[in-house]
Amino acid sequence: SPLTTHHSRTPTEVKKATMENHHLYPYLNEIFPTLSLDPETYIPYVTGCLDSLQDEEELDEIIGLLQASSESHSDDEATWEKLKGDILSRHTQHEAECMIEKQKELAMKKEEEVRKKQEELAETKLEIERKRLVAEEKARKWEEMDPAQRALIEQYAYDHSESYDNDGNLIVEDAAGKESGDGHGGEGQAVNNKAYAEQVNREKAQQMRATKNGASTKISERQKTKSAKVDKMKVKEERRKRATKGERKR
Repeated sequence: SPLTTHHSRTPTEVKKATMENHHLYPYLNEIFPTLSLDPETYIPYVTGCLDSLQDEEELDEIIGLLQASSESHSDDEATWEKLKGDILSRHTQHEAECMIEKQKELAMKKEEEVRKKQEELAETKLEIERKRLVAEEKARKWEEMDPAQRALIEQYAYDHSESYDNDGNLIVEDAAGKESGDGHGGEGQAVNNKAYAEQVNREKAQQMRATKNGASTKISERQKTKSAKVDKMKVKEERRKRATKGERKR
């Protein structure tokens, strides 16, 4: 099937469409035939004048052209004075309505800007409050923490230099001072606060177990020493008894 082509409008068609969109077109299209004037011919003179109107003298010239072109009312001065007054009145009213509409749009734009700023301010305040609550919660947990655990954490922080990744997570270094990696060369492995706390708890548990085991070892050593003393005393007693029996036999 043949391709459908879109016909471009001619300059005359464009001019006519522009004329018909003018706010005075309905009025002029109705009044001009009653004055023996062709609307399509003479309306563009009026609308073109009004679009760049600086003073009434320009409009007077257009009205004079219309009066001279009229076959039925060229001698009726009152008709053309009324036409001029009606055109100016309608045009002024339209300009005022456009100004009011622009002012409304400007006011709405300003209100929107104010609303957005208020929302941004509210979001900022909420973020500040959220951070404050988080800080208070951390401080509360720190105060409620077992003193021994808190001392251990403080000692760990003192003994180990701390560094953080781009997300604010702590990078833990091993005993050799190297960042603990994940099998990818020297890349550091970032751990979050939960992992850090777990590590601290494990170290504390290991210290407690070591202390407990040390205490158990001391008790065991004491028991062994006591048993050895008892055994030694038993041996001495047996020897004494045997010596006493020997003297009796003599």
